[in-house]
Amino acid sequence: MKILITGATGFIGNNVLKKIVVKYSPEKVIALSSQNIAGIKTIPSKGYDFDKNYLKENGCYDVEVLMHIGSFTPKSLAHVDNMEETTMNIVNTQNLLKSDLPFLKKIVFISTIDVYAHISEPLTELTDTNPSGLYGWSKLYCEQLVLKHCIKNHLDYEILRLGHVYGEGEEKYQKAMPIMIKRAIEGKNLNIYGDGEAIRSFIYIADVAKAIVTAIELDESEVINIVGDESVTINRLAEMIRSFASEKVDIIHIPTDVPNVDFIFDNTKLKKYLIDELTPLYVGLKREYDYMKERLT
Repeated sequence: MKILITGATGFIGNNVLKKIVVKYSPEKVIALSSQNIAGIKTIPSKGYDFDKNYLKENGCYDVEVLMHIGSFTPKSLAHVDNMEETTMNIVNTQNLLKSDLPFLKKIVFISTIDVYAHISEPLTELTDTNPSGLYGWSKLYCEQLVLKHCIKNHLDYEILRLGHVYGEGEEKYQKAMPIMIKRAIEGKNLNIYGDGEAIRSFIYIADVAKAIVTAIELDESEVINIVGDESVTINRLAEMIRSFASEKVDIIHIPTDVPNVDFIFDNTKLKKYLIDELTPLYVGLKREYDYMKERLT
């Protein structure tokens, strides 16, 4: 089996690539990337501006699995509605699906829980889709492109909607967890906007990568949420991070008018089909803390 993967240099893709190479060997993997990847056959992505024969003529003739991870992912809330970047998610996916891959059997598409409407109950794959930002809409549209393409061409598919992923490598994103970790390492107070009682459910990057790689050989075509089930408040998260710090740091609450929004997930399908045991939050958090501390010091 030969696998073509996009987005292999990003936070998610890099971790997935490492596991694919171990499971299938480097010779079975091809990366479509703007950067050359050592030890892996790499085809220049050319900004996805290529004709239908480009991949086939550059070593992808016998590819059986297309894993599309590469996309614009907002690094902060300020970029959720970036019109140009989110539109490119759609255009790039369209161009990729137009490619002639004669032996293609399956597409694994990496999406996001941002496609869902927000509800107070635990979020499942049956939750209504109604994105609040352009990023979520772009991924939902791409899901439909993949779905229709697979049905038309009799291909299997896996649509994997990623939740709140954490772990080594997420420090490039302006998210609460890496920001607090960095401040704790530097001996600075941990700032929380609001009362800190908003609930989050995180999933560790190694578990995410394992689930995605397992999806390659899943027999059923499915939509599956790749999400955690260990719910904690932001206050509890800050307390765990503070417990790792070598210096005393305080937790400071900054008043805000923004209401709390909880994210609680039901990951029954994830555990049924892809991975039956998840890394405890405290364990994964300590690994990320040690990783960032080593990089910073």
